[in-house]
This record gives sequence, structure tokens and C-alpha cells, in this order.
Amino acid sequence: MAQKKQIPKIQHFVPQFFQRFFSFENNGKTIGMFETTRNVFKSHVKISSHLGRKHFYGRDGELEEWLAKLESHSAPIFREMWEGEKLPIPQSPNHSKMLHFLIILDLRNPIHFKILKKFEQRLPNTKSKISEGNVSTDMIPGLQEQQSDKGKLNSLKSAELLVPDLLNLKYKLIKNKTSNPFIISDNPLVMYNQFLEKRNWKFGSQRDFGLKGLQLFLPLNDSYMLAVYDSDIYKLGNKKEHIVLIDDKKSIDQLNLLQFLNSESTVNFNHKASEHYIRTLQEKSKKYKKANDDFINVHEIKVPKGTDNLTAQMIEMGVSDLNIRLSLQKLNFISKSNAVKLHTISDQYRKNVKYKAYTFKVFTITPI
Repeated sequence: MAQKKQIPKIQHFVPQFFQRFFSFENNGKTIGMFETTRNVFKSHVKISSHLGRKHFYGRDGELEEWLAKLESHSAPIFREMWEGEKLPIPQSPNHSKMLHFLIILDLRNPIHFKILKKFEQRLPNTKSKISEGNVSTDMIPGLQEQQSDKGKLNSLKSAELLVPDLLNLKYKLIKNKTSNPFIISDNPLVMYNQFLEKRNWKFGSQRDFGLKGLQLFLPLNDSYMLAVYDSDIYKLGNKKEHIVLIDDKKSIDQLNLLQFLNSESTVNFNHKASEHYIRTLQEKSKKYKKANDDFINVHEIKVPKGTDNLTAQMIEMGVSDLNIRLSLQKLNFISKSNAVKLHTISDQYRKNVKYKAYTFKVFTITPI
């Protein structure tokens, strides 16, 4: 008789291989944890049961198996970054695999599905001053579908289509030369945008993968961080170096602060992070608004002149952004970024980006 397939009960949204990069004294079994909601510090929790939920990706095992295969291909690439200070060759298969892993790491997180649920709940009660009533709820079935097991599977499998949009972004390693270690959280991929932050651009969320000025920060262990960024806007270190040394504690602390603000309820670390350091970061984080709070706004849209009896509205669905006025050693704006104009919605996207507002359905335009 064929053996029944064993499906893990605890399904991790931050892969176990990745948590092991931050394990206590490199034991591969435990990791430090601070619960931000309860102010509880623990130097050891089991990786096997941490940053996972029961049957989060379904009971049939299809999505869990797909993710396990993705992780097995990705793990050596990310381990090589901090063990051998080696990055994938640009435009190579490993470059695509690296980007694919980053996209999936974001989209598989419970925060993503929590936001979809909140959109679903908020939409029926969203008023429109333009149409003088509640907005249309025709998007709700789509939001519900994305939260189902089948929807999660389809969404994550289709995420590979986003990879070409990110291939032109530059990527380097940040090497931490301070005594303050890098930490991670239960939502470790940080999406930031100093460019749109500086421009005070308020339309839509700044966390879309296709936006101008996008920055992705992912700690790899206590000493290394992967930085992916729009090289039409920024420069990190000099042109020749692919490893950028940072010895400024304030810069490291800012990057760690982003983990607190991007988290849902926990941050994680190895033995090099003291309880005092973690609690100090938590106290600093209270000055800023956390990321990933959902919102829905309704805007009136100008229609072409001569169009009779037509009014249009835009329903904007987005989330709060990370905004700490980030300032990092060796990360600077390039001079030509000052000439970039932002007038319309399309202006905020990088050239030749195919998928816009993919992470969430950020806006829809409806004639009234």
C-alpha cells in the first residue's frame, strides 16, 4: 500500500533555513525572540515551531510542497552570500531565483492576507462623497478568493511573473562592521522608498514592486544584509564594490528599527543581541507609525473636456509605509534623480514595468 503523504502541521512563513542563519550560537535549533505586543524577551525559542502556523498553506500539502521546493533552490544562494560573500551573477538563473524568493517571502506572509481581510471588511462601509453613497463592493469576491487555499496557491505561483520587473534593480551586500548585530522580524523583507518619501508623494502605497525608488532590505545574518535598489535613483558604495562596509552604528540601528516597524508581533536575533539593545530599539520604534496598516480612500477623477454627464472616482486601497527619514552611511541619491518628474499615477512606476499595483489592488476607476 502507498504510504500516506506526511504534511507538516506547522507551516512556516519565514523558512526554517533562513531562521537558522540567526540561530543562537549557530546551533541551528533555537533563535532569540522578542514579542513586541507583550514585551516578552526570550533568548531561546525552537525554530521548528517558530514563525509558522498550523496548516497556514492548507491541509492538502500542495502549496507547502511547492514552497519547500522553492526554499531548497534558494537556500544555497542566500547562504553563499554571507558565507562566501558571493552574490548571483546579474541576469543569471540564480539572480532570478534570488528575486523570486524575495517576492514570495513578502507575499506568503500572514500580514499580506490580514490586509486583504481588512480590505474585505472595510469596503462595504466606505463612503464616497463623489457618488454620494457607499462604494461598490464588487471587489470583495476577489479579495476573498485571494485568502483561500486555492487563492494563496495561485497568487504565489503567479508571483514569478513579477521577476522580470525587478531584474534591472541593482543589488549589493551590506557588511555590518559595528558591534550591533542585524536582527529580523516575523516579516523580514523591508520595502522602503526614500525617493517617494523625500518627494512627499502621497498617492498609493510605496511598497509596490514596480515603483521608482524602490529599496529592498533583507538581513541575512548578524553581519550581512542584502540590499536591492533602483540604481536610477540611488548609489550604494562605489561602482566597483559589491560588498559595502558600514561602521556607523546609527545606520545599523535604523535598519534594525525598520524590522520592528515592519513586524506584526515579533522580532528575532541571535546571541549577539542583548535584551537591553532590543528593548532600546523597541522604545525608539514608538516614535514612528508602523507599516502595513490598511486604508481605503476615494478620489474624484478628472474626465476629458466635452464629456457630458460623466463623473469618475478612484478607489485607492493601500497600506501605511515605513517612514523614518532613513539616512544610511554610503547610500546616497544620484544627481539625476532630482530631475525625475512626478505628475501622474504612471509617473511613479519604473520604465517598462509590466505589473503595477500587484501586491495589493491599489486603485480602480469607476464611472458614475
